[in-house]
Amino acid sequence: MNIPQFVALIFILTFFCSCEEEALKITTADCNNNTSYESHPKHAAYQALLDQFVSNGLVGVNVLIDQAGEEVWAGSAGVVSIENNQHLELCNIFPTASLGKMYCGVATMQVFEEGLIDLHVPIAQYLPNHLIDKVPNAHLADIANLLSHTSGIPDYADNPNLILDFFNDKGLDFSREAVLEEYVYGKEPKFKPGTEYSYSNSNYEILTIILDHVLGYHHADWYSNHIFAPLALSNTYYKNETDYTGLNEQGMAQGYFDRHSDGKLENATDMSLTIASGQTGSDGIITDIQDLYRFLKSIFEAEIITPNTLGLMKEYIKVKHNFITYKYGLGITYRDEEKNFGLERSIGHSGSLPGYAAEAWFFPDSETYIIFISNTGNILNGPLSETLDDFREVLYKEVLTE
Repeated sequence: MNIPQFVALIFILTFFCSCEEEALKITTADCNNNTSYESHPKHAAYQALLDQFVSNGLVGVNVLIDQAGEEVWAGSAGVVSIENNQHLELCNIFPTASLGKMYCGVATMQVFEEGLIDLHVPIAQYLPNHLIDKVPNAHLADIANLLSHTSGIPDYADNPNLILDFFNDKGLDFSREAVLEEYVYGKEPKFKPGTEYSYSNSNYEILTIILDHVLGYHHADWYSNHIFAPLALSNTYYKNETDYTGLNEQGMAQGYFDRHSDGKLENATDMSLTIASGQTGSDGIITDIQDLYRFLKSIFEAEIITPNTLGLMKEYIKVKHNFITYKYGLGITYRDEEKNFGLERSIGHSGSLPGYAAEAWFFPDSETYIIFISNTGNILNGPLSETLDDFREVLYKEVLTE
């Protein structure tokens, strides 16, 4: 979930949530990967950078870098679990939050390639009949509007009732259907489709409803058969691959956040998985950094989609956010040079959960991929979030500056 509004949810957590420590059972990941990156010419510099920021406060971080003309480099620093002090490895898996929107975007565009949907007809044509009059703007918004966050459909995470319910009801049904029914259906649209931009997780939840209806089976089957299998993503998990309850046994990194900005880290894994397991197109992907790299590269090398489709995905809506211009395409985000510390433009996505942060970017000018995933949450503003921001800046400059 990559949404500023969720900060308010964490704020309420500070005052209303009483957490109890429980014994953790985490299985050591079985990497079966003897790849060494020590021969890379910048191995020492990259590894020192990771180690430095773990010393500065990051719990753990995995990074992968692929620059044109050089060998791929990947490295780890920190721990998979503070409680067990277990060293983090490249094969450890992480929830990736809003990076899931790229997978949904790719799946949607693949279904478009099959001729099963049109990007520019009202979504009412593809929704189940009983939802047509419940989805805001259903007769006006099209699939391209959903993918680019220009539909005007409210984001359920903006609803203050969700924030209260999430922390006051431990048994809250966070499934797609329940959340949309309670916080989106029947609500007033924010604007006429195509006239404004507003990031909304609801768009991608509705996209998976459309995929389910058009395909005649659960969209997770499409993910498994048309994305995971062709790319051999053997360490990637979604609705078919996991029920989200046994991920510790799969070597999932535990996630942490600094609730009071006082340097005391707390385990936010269960909270993060409640969100990831309930959401569909907007979240829900659990993966390791190497699988994430293979997926990202398959997009921008037009391996998993056609070149024409990639061109459509890169038709960006230009918007202003926090006084910095950036753009959102069909399932992917564009960051300009200013957003990237004056370096290069990039294409990809970022994601945040209470206990995790993930970024996956392709820099087309230098043909560089930079990916990192961390079990350090950056939703809540504070020293820990600032450390992650500093890490991103120093990493990009180390990679992209000669």
